[in-house]
Amino acid sequence: MKEIIVRFINRVYFGIYLYTRELDIPVLYMGRKEYYRGQLGFKICDLMVLLYTSGCLSFAGALGGETLLTLIKGNYLYKILYFILLIGISVLISQLSSFEGEKGLSYFEQFDQEPRSKKIKWMIISAFVFIIGILFFVLGIIVFPVYS
Repeated sequence: MKEIIVRFINRVYFGIYLYTRELDIPVLYMGRKEYYRGQLGFKICDLMVLLYTSGCLSFAGALGGETLLTLIKGNYLYKILYFILLIGISVLISQLSSFEGEKGLSYFEQFDQEPRSKKIKWMIISAFVFIIGILFFVLGIIVFPVYS
């Protein structure tokens, strides 16, 4: 099951990279196979993960009730800890589900060899996933307004 989820997430990342047109062919660098990955694609993927993480933390915070909200909003130390937790979870998820490592590179090669119609399909799915992440973030702000 974990393999299916990681593969789906990597396909979504691949679709985002197709939007930014930052994918390139593999090159050998110091005896290792590497791919050029531009900065914009990384930033968009990290932003998407941050949106989903923020939405999840907001819904988890809403389960804590009004007292947790007033505690976090009233004390800057707790607000800083909340944001550190948010960024830490986002970085962890990005590292666990990224194109890095040998398995990620093999996914990259598989996705890059697919026909154009399949690539376009994943570009569309990636756009929907990104829009759903934005909606999830907005709903999280409405349910647990820490950012105000």
